[in-house]
Amino acid sequence: MRYDIRDQLSRRDAEITLEIDAPVPIGTDIEFVGNVTGWITLHNMGGEVAAWGHFEATALMECGRCLAGHEVPMSFDFSETCSFAQIDEPLAYTQVASEDERASIPLMDGDAVDLSELVRQLLVLHAPLRSLCRPDCKGICPQCGKNLNAGECDCEIDEVDPRLAPLRELLQ
Repeated sequence: MRYDIRDQLSRRDAEITLEIDAPVPIGTDIEFVGNVTGWITLHNMGGEVAAWGHFEATALMECGRCLAGHEVPMSFDFSETCSFAQIDEPLAYTQVASEDERASIPLMDGDAVDLSELVRQLLVLHAPLRSLCRPDCKGICPQCGKNLNAGECDCEIDEVDPRLAPLRELLQ
């Protein structure tokens, strides 16, 4: 996601809006289907760059109950502070004025603006930690591992937790 737009952003208060339709940057540890799409506006504020916009992507995730793969559409607005620091410079990620501030995300790769790191971080941040293939997912059988959405299994499940079995005797 490299753009040769540094000249257009070189003066204070310069602003540019870019349409995004590109493959998901590597390093997210999440599998995505298709491209990340949307738009981003970059505004030069002097020493930093304000970035805001909207992204959409589709993640391929495992269901938290039955482990079946399913697509999870992601759509989010964002607002971040970036800098004209080089992406490959390790110190660019640690330079903050005080403990309460976050480090600005560097945008430069040589003389080009590279949005890959910004997009990667935003996708990871907005990906759900857990998702379900459907709201009424039944999960898997704890004994045989069969997906209960495909039908019942033949296991005999003792519905009482063995730790609570002595309490059951009090009810009889």
